[in-house]
Amino acid sequence: MSKKGNVWEDLLKPVIVLLCISLAVAVLLGFVNSKTEPIIQENARVKAEQTRSAVLPGAKGFEEIEGNFTALDIDSAYKETSGLGYVLTSSHKGYGGDVVVTVGLDPDGKIVGISADVKTETQGVGSKTGEAKYLDQYLGQSGPAASVDTLTGATYSSNAIRNSVNAILAAFDKIK
Repeated sequence: MSKKGNVWEDLLKPVIVLLCISLAVAVLLGFVNSKTEPIIQENARVKAEQTRSAVLPGAKGFEEIEGNFTALDIDSAYKETSGLGYVLTSSHKGYGGDVVVTVGLDPDGKIVGISADVKTETQGVGSKTGEAKYLDQYLGQSGPAASVDTLTGATYSSNAIRNSVNAILAAFDKIK
């Protein structure tokens, strides 16, 4: 004797239970996101401000230069309020994702500081391109960074940094 299935027990009840669970989780995630998003944005703003201050030593404050610089491969551009220089940010694809490079420039366009966010790159290989030992070779440059050496085993990461620096140096005259 075969037992006929009950549509409610076999089909509808599990679907409704899963739908209710999914709805409850979505509402909770939305609530958590609404509470944490402002904190995350503030932390990102503070970190960006700290990076700008680090690549342009002695800076008192920054004002954003308005404009759409995406055609120049520039993510953001800031002018130091006392005329000490400029800070520009650009990003290019490395091995593991985008490498964000922030460069401090004096009023003549010479690199006085550089920072590279290489958190997406392979630890111990590509991540070495974010260290001062590698980045210091860019200091003092004001023209294309073609002569800068790549790091063995981290060619993608090295090229991402070089491409960002070249974009920043090429865009400097148009931005200032």
